[in-house]
Amino acid sequence: MNQIFDIFIIGGGINGAGIARDASGRGLKVFLAEKGTVGSATSSWSSKLIHGGLRYLENYEFKLVRESLKEREVITKIAPAITQPLPFVIPYTKKLRSKLLIRLGLFLYDNLGGKTKIPKSSKINLNKKYSNILKSQFTVGFQYYDVQVDDKKLVEMNIDDAKKMGANIVENRKVINAKRLEEGWEITLDNNETIKSKILINAAGPWINEIVNNVIEVNANKSIRLVRGSHIITKKLYNEEIAFTLQNDDNRIVFIIPYKNEYSLIGTTEVDVNTPDNPLISNEEKIYLINTINHHFIKQISKEDIVDTYSGIRPLIEDFRDASKVTRDYVFDLNLQDKNSPLLNIYGGKLTTYRKLSEKVMEELNPYLSMQNTKNWTDTKPL
Repeated sequence: MNQIFDIFIIGGGINGAGIARDASGRGLKVFLAEKGTVGSATSSWSSKLIHGGLRYLENYEFKLVRESLKEREVITKIAPAITQPLPFVIPYTKKLRSKLLIRLGLFLYDNLGGKTKIPKSSKINLNKKYSNILKSQFTVGFQYYDVQVDDKKLVEMNIDDAKKMGANIVENRKVINAKRLEEGWEITLDNNETIKSKILINAAGPWINEIVNNVIEVNANKSIRLVRGSHIITKKLYNEEIAFTLQNDDNRIVFIIPYKNEYSLIGTTEVDVNTPDNPLISNEEKIYLINTINHHFIKQISKEDIVDTYSGIRPLIEDFRDASKVTRDYVFDLNLQDKNSPLLNIYGGKLTTYRKLSEKVMEELNPYLSMQNTKNWTDTKPL
């Protein structure tokens, strides 16, 4: 290809897809390369939720929760076909978080994001409502709402929009080299095709530092922590269209979510790993999730009830805390060794905030681009 692109994106997960859509809509020439198929790795291994992150409030991440709640509203509006509000029930356990703490958390959750069409939280009598599901010791509960989403479809819809607006998207193509030129970058794919671009964006998710060190060959400014989150899928554990947020003695939570009409999706775990490749659930993780269900539910399950599993790797910014306390926020590392050839590495992030992240990428790169359109637009245009 002889043309010079404005932006070359490595990685076709949700962040790469969102950036490709946003940039294409501003009249920029975009090339995205994904080593597998778009949305096939971390972005399709999530808990399938667009959520504010209720438990992030415990880590005082008010800014992230506020942004996430606002984005929950936006994504519900721009992708109505693949999103649906879902009630979540928290059974109260005396030994763990106090009623006051839960009420305070839910009050903030209801109000931090501003106006919303999503129903507010409430206290409920579990004996009256869910005595057929939960064991009798769980008498008091709290209900709040979040939004269920088809995560892989969300990536694909962003990619489809980007293509319609002129983006070049290639799948099953690895970037094997990226060379900094006086003005821009020369990127080599594994079919020996070379692409020239003014700016390089590394949105490789858990493979980010692998790309930084081995492909771009610059020093990584940030260290990441790879955390495996695993889910099990069973036949439907109950008929009601509700989800449960179960608290564990280790202060972690596990979701049980209705899945594809016939199943229950149960997750997630948090296990530190050394590689992002081929994540598989361990026997310990299966037992952990099963024990959580059996502690709360009348219906008991065993490993024989598992019909499927999946695991994903979250690339979290290392801050040497317990995995459940490490921030889910995103951080940009703008490498300006030469201001004529910027490199932007994107660390962290979550499904819910992908669209806002994409907007902020455009703001960050605005000084180095000639944009036809500097106005943000993705919050009103349906996918």
